[in-house]
Amino acid sequence: MWWLAVLVTIVAVVGAYATWTVARVERLHRRARAAEAALLAKLDDRAETVLKFVGNPGFEEVVALALSVVAVPADTQRQRELREYAENDLTHALRELAQNPVWTEDLESANRRVALARQIHTDFVRDAVASRSLPMAVLLRLHHRLQRPQYWDIDDPVQ
Repeated sequence: MWWLAVLVTIVAVVGAYATWTVARVERLHRRARAAEAALLAKLDDRAETVLKFVGNPGFEEVVALALSVVAVPADTQRQRELREYAENDLTHALRELAQNPVWTEDLESANRRVALARQIHTDFVRDAVASRSLPMAVLLRLHHRLQRPQYWDIDDPVQ
């Protein structure tokens, strides 16, 4: 009869561990999606900040790049790649204008917020991807059920 108690205990422990693992993996994936939404919001905010410089001499290229950033959604993989290219072009153009006297604290602040959001997103994606390879997650085939989070390949605006 003691073997039945041991078997029930083992099943309870494995079940609790499986439940904990599923909850952890799903939570990390939700956080990665939320961090991506926050990153996109900060990128849009930075583009809107740049659009305040419409009509200022020397900002024509940057304003055009900001318009292209705002115009590209990130719904499909192709749109995501286009958005990454547009964001990188905008970052490079903003770096070149950093010495311009019209440059304001708003742009510096927007760049810092983008850099922070990018780092947070990268950390959450790294953790979510790592959680997919946990033995229990593989056994429960969570990697097939949950969409794999993706990194945003954009330059760090604060360098």
